[in-house]
Amino acid sequence: MSFTRTERNGLIALCSLIIILIVVRATMYLWVHPPDNAEQNKKLAAAWEVFKRSQPVAPADDTTGEAKNDYQDAYDENETPLPDKIDINTVDSPTLVRLKGIGPVTAGKIIAYRNKNGAFTSIDQIAALGSFNDATFAILKKHLVITAK
Repeated sequence: MSFTRTERNGLIALCSLIIILIVVRATMYLWVHPPDNAEQNKKLAAAWEVFKRSQPVAPADDTTGEAKNDYQDAYDENETPLPDKIDINTVDSPTLVRLKGIGPVTAGKIIAYRNKNGAFTSIDQIAALGSFNDATFAILKKHLVITAK
């Protein structure tokens, strides 16, 4: 491959520009400092505390007296809160993943089993699909139901 003198000069200019842009991007954090607004930070911290206090507290566990959350995530503004009872035969994988003890792999196994073998007839059937300890399985039994069709 051979390039004319003009093409070589153009390639050198392009490569030089790319190198300059990479250096600027890599060192930008050294010269760009956002202003630190202490008053704004105080307002944000106060608003966050108000928000946290406005969120419902999970009911106390009967055995230990401590608050217990059966869901992995607290209420997120982008997701709706989970209902108390979830039908195992109609639930989707993302909803299953939000329950404690069920990860993406186990949720996939539950959905695959349901698609292959039909509707679940007992909550105990999911025990074979994942390795649940007794406490986790008790939570699942409390929230998962089977509705008659």
